[in-house]
Amino acid sequence: MAAVAFTGTAIFKGQRTGRILHIRTAMSDVAAQSWTFSDGSAVLQLPSDDNYSLVDMIVVVGGTDTNQSALWVNQTNSGLVIDHKSNLNTSQFRQFITNPVGFKAGSQLRFIQAA
Repeated sequence: MAAVAFTGTAIFKGQRTGRILHIRTAMSDVAAQSWTFSDGSAVLQLPSDDNYSLVDMIVVVGGTDTNQSALWVNQTNSGLVIDHKSNLNTSQFRQFITNPVGFKAGSQLRFIQAA
């Protein structure tokens, strides 16, 4: 099938401050490629003012060639897999709503697509 680019939003919440971050991203739907953020980079640097939790991941439409992404934290594969279909904007029970994942202040995150 032909790759179909899609978009998403990662929502983080500061564990101490309660600050909410909405991070827009574009996914190319090509295996082994990283998500791209609004500044054009493939690495998301979390602010250093607080530890943050990924509390929601919203994928719009989803791709045809990839169905998941691996989450890398500080250049190490965390073992966490983001299932694109489970996080579609039409789903009521997305992956991180009931199971947020925490990150230390200033962590660098990278999402790498897989088939």
